[in-house]
Amino acid sequence: MSVPDPDFHDFDKDRSESSFGDNEVWSAYDDDDGMPRFYALIHKVVCRDPFKVRVSWLNSKTTNEFSNMDWVGSGFYKTCGEFRVGRHENCKSMNAFSQKVNWSKSSRGSVLIVPQKGDVWALYKNWSSDWNEHTHDEVVHKYDMVTVVDDYNEEHGVRVAPLEKVVGFKTVFRPNLNPEVIKRIPKEEMLRFSHRVPNHLLTGLEAENAPKGCLELDTAATPLELLQVITEGNEAPIPNGENADEEVLQAVPNSSSDEEVLQDAPNSSSEEEVLQDARNSSSEEEVLQDARNSSSEEEVLQDTPNSSSDEGSESSN
Repeated sequence: MSVPDPDFHDFDKDRSESSFGDNEVWSAYDDDDGMPRFYALIHKVVCRDPFKVRVSWLNSKTTNEFSNMDWVGSGFYKTCGEFRVGRHENCKSMNAFSQKVNWSKSSRGSVLIVPQKGDVWALYKNWSSDWNEHTHDEVVHKYDMVTVVDDYNEEHGVRVAPLEKVVGFKTVFRPNLNPEVIKRIPKEEMLRFSHRVPNHLLTGLEAENAPKGCLELDTAATPLELLQVITEGNEAPIPNGENADEEVLQAVPNSSSDEEVLQDAPNSSSEEEVLQDARNSSSEEEVLQDARNSSSEEEVLQDTPNSSSDEGSESSN
């Protein structure tokens, strides 16, 4: 799928051969509407030219850490929460990947990926706990862009600020700093998060007309309907470039008591333990097998659909 060029920043430079490293988790484009909802743990960069990495696709069969909604069983892709590490395989398609994502080890030993302060995510605009396999695509594929203003916490969820389009640009947005529009998303509604969007904080040096302090979003992870240039809108104040994140946080009402202070996402063990578990999960023979043909064991999740072939990965975006 072809996407328009961004207004200023070249996001492809952020995912070149030299961008990848061992023991990193990267998001990858899916086979639904081409947004980055798959995750791969990169065990080793085998070769940079030609590109080749040793990966395990992350997967999960349930969303029990959030709610009892049959999200995965209804055909939706899970992008937040706990994931298991699948079988090892080689990937030669650099174009399959969107960006490196932060992760930690959950209290249950799985890979934990949750929204963190400063992230930009797309939310499902029409999300409902009643969604199932019969929900129409035109209902599902509507999005709002938000920036995350504090880290996710199981007790309080996470707070987000809406991003509003800047007049005259395709890919430039600014956070709405009005405290009245800051939204708290509780743990039970974390499935609202569709996918994380690569973004670049504009410094004003990119071009004479670059609005300092605004965020430019990657067109490859932004729905086309949000890339239309608008000529008028409700102008929100442009934050100072270097202090943009702090200005968003300062706009959030400070109403928490000491007991209500948000805690960091659980990270009771080192990430290296997860990586070691992944390395030990496959014998030499299993490493050489295709994940989709050898994942019937309960300890290992099935490979992400249509993500194991290079051709499928390239065609998804």
